[in-house]
Amino acid sequence: MRHGLNRDLGFTDADRVENIRRVVGTAKLFVDAGTIVMVSFISPFRSERRMARELVEEGDFIEVFVDTPLEEC
Repeated sequence: MRHGLNRDLGFTDADRVENIRRVVGTAKLFVDAGTIVMVSFISPFRSERRMARELVEEGDFIEVFVDTPLEEC
């Protein structure tokens, strides 16, 4: 995503929000076409995750939180 659709974005707070908004918009296109979509992104802001959840139909969004030390990753 960062090398294509979102290549014009940096890592400011505003750019991170826009990055997630674009990712969700793209995923929603696939969901609306009947495809199961799994998206894995770092989303440090609760407001971004709430926005993502609100952009798709109820029941089409499942959030999984993973808290793993960087050394283990």
